[in-house]
Amino acid sequence: MIDIDLNAPGKSAGYLHLHNSTNESAWQAIRLPVWCLNGTPGPTTLLLGGMHGDEYEGPVAISNLYHACDSAQIKGRIIAIPAMNLPAVMAGKRLSPVDGANLNRVFPGDPRGSLTSRMAWMLTNELIPLADNVIDLHSGGRSLRFHPCTLLHQVDDPRVMHRALTAAIAFGAPMTVILREDHADMMLDTVVEAAGKVMISSELGGSGVLTSETAALATKGLRRCLAALGHFEEEVAPSRSEVVTVAQTGAHVLAEESAIFEPLVALGQDVLQGQQIARAHFADRSDKRPQSVFAVSDGKVLCLAGQGMTHRGDVLCVIATSVAS
Repeated sequence: MIDIDLNAPGKSAGYLHLHNSTNESAWQAIRLPVWCLNGTPGPTTLLLGGMHGDEYEGPVAISNLYHACDSAQIKGRIIAIPAMNLPAVMAGKRLSPVDGANLNRVFPGDPRGSLTSRMAWMLTNELIPLADNVIDLHSGGRSLRFHPCTLLHQVDDPRVMHRALTAAIAFGAPMTVILREDHADMMLDTVVEAAGKVMISSELGGSGVLTSETAALATKGLRRCLAALGHFEEEVAPSRSEVVTVAQTGAHVLAEESAIFEPLVALGQDVLQGQQIARAHFADRSDKRPQSVFAVSDGKVLCLAGQGMTHRGDVLCVIATSVAS
């Protein structure tokens, strides 16, 4: 239940209430902050942050937008939930400490499921139907570190794809990534895309920290993206964002065993297949030399491991390739 009128003119602030019952609190109410901005007639965009609790650029950008914005400046309606997975945000963890679930891997959700599954169901059935566009702001979290980018899936409707790509580029991140994901059927993105709506996501930093640079990019980029979607009159300056894609195979470098990850390349750097991009150091072995890590394809470094210690199966690097204009 949302305790504010999403059709009320001007600025509104309240909560989305979800019941929870634990050993410590039998009738607990989880209250997610909700903000709404209603201006002159226009589109509706749903803004989400904190889908994962160790990704901070989204909550900060949405907070900055709401508190700095005059609803008289806005065309249409902006519904914002800055900390969608509030228990995870308050714990600083990717997954919910309540049920151990990943909110962006349980869509479309279940009205009788665990807390996280009910959050997904509520988004699917109550908020996404109200929106023309959904912007879900992510970062790399603790375990990954990204060259800041917006992301969108390749969709079949050319009009929706054009609107989404135009707005994603307008955000102004160094990269705009078009991709297909093998786990997409569990994600928010697929629910939004199946409804024929614009879906834009991001990866705006990582390692579980917020920097002045990523906070500024998220805040300014969100406003530029909303302007491109028709919410603000201001002209959107041309963006230099490079459009890239990530192949489903041959783009990810994985750790073979536990080691300290020493990167030898920078985010956004051009690399060639077979180029040494890192060294793996075995802290528990006196008889083993550092092992070289090599690029699996030509392209640009989109993502690197976010922590020094990595384990078998962890992503060490993701390589993106440019899309012909």
